[in-house]
Amino acid sequence: MTQGRKSLPHERRSTATAVADVGEGFGTRGQMATAVVDDISPDGVARVVLTGEERPRDAASLMRFSSGDAASEALLGRTVLVLLNPDGLPVIVGVISERLWDKREGDGACEIQAKLPAGETRAVQLDKRRVDLEATDEIRLTCGKSSLVMRRDGSVVIRGVQIVSRATQSNKIRGGTVNIN
Repeated sequence: MTQGRKSLPHERRSTATAVADVGEGFGTRGQMATAVVDDISPDGVARVVLTGEERPRDAASLMRFSSGDAASEALLGRTVLVLLNPDGLPVIVGVISERLWDKREGDGACEIQAKLPAGETRAVQLDKRRVDLEATDEIRLTCGKSSLVMRRDGSVVIRGVQIVSRATQSNKIRGGTVNIN
């Protein structure tokens, strides 16, 4: 950040500038740095190469993983933000990335969880192998002249100009009573 001028939220800043700004905010100027995770030992100690240095050194971490494979996938070769404690031991604070989430290649699927405010209409478009929808009162799917309505009381209403039910094996209709016409 330039002296005497705060950067605006919409301005794109370099990673180095952003790291310096974070350090200033915590009063730790000169004690924060970036590093690349070079290796992870079999006993779970990360080895990092600090920016401007050539040799790796052991580092502690605020991040924990369920396994060595998970740690390797998340950290190896990645740029991390480290805090240098008074003894010079780097402590990994987090992974630095340009995006807040990874782009997925292939199926384009993603997982989304959201709590929507009651009483407001929302539209959702998903491209996924499985979609879970849950509502407290009713779920309604509508397309043109057809609809599927599922209600809290357990009733399901299917409407359409023409409804076709097909099965490659048995096609069963079960109920306390079955009314046809």
